[in-house]
Amino acid sequence: MSSPTQPKTYAKSTKFMVCIDDREESKIALRLACMKANARGSRVCMLHVTAPADFQTLGAIADRMRDERKAEGMELLSTLAEEAFATYGIRPDLVLREGSTGDEIIAAAFEDPDVNMIALGVAQQASGRGKLTAWLASQLGSKLYVPLLMVPGNLTDQQLQSIV
Repeated sequence: MSSPTQPKTYAKSTKFMVCIDDREESKIALRLACMKANARGSRVCMLHVTAPADFQTLGAIADRMRDERKAEGMELLSTLAEEAFATYGIRPDLVLREGSTGDEIIAAAFEDPDVNMIALGVAQQASGRGKLTAWLASQLGSKLYVPLLMVPGNLTDQQLQSIV
């Protein structure tokens, strides 16, 4: 396996990894990734990252909160995976991780040798995601050599189809 400072070597199969949360922008990014995967005979991986438990919270309460976040995350992934299959005939891989969003995106992409592009939905208006997008772009260029596809959350299906 290559180290984070060496270029990533790709397996024959390619995969679009889509960062999923409950925002509409991530659903748009998923649609584009599914369209691209269909056009290229590729696969799709959906990644959802849950926040780590607050260290000030007592053990049993923190465990219950963690379990609830994981269950909500898996429900979101499962629902969107069903929609992807119904619409595009694609069964995405589902990945649920806990931790810092940026770090977990990097780790998940590094651990899967088939991932050759990361798709991230971006809001058309300023939000906290701008910092994540800039950070990811710098990390991907210096560690993984994986393109970051930033998908505007206001694209229509017609516009998505035209860029596939």
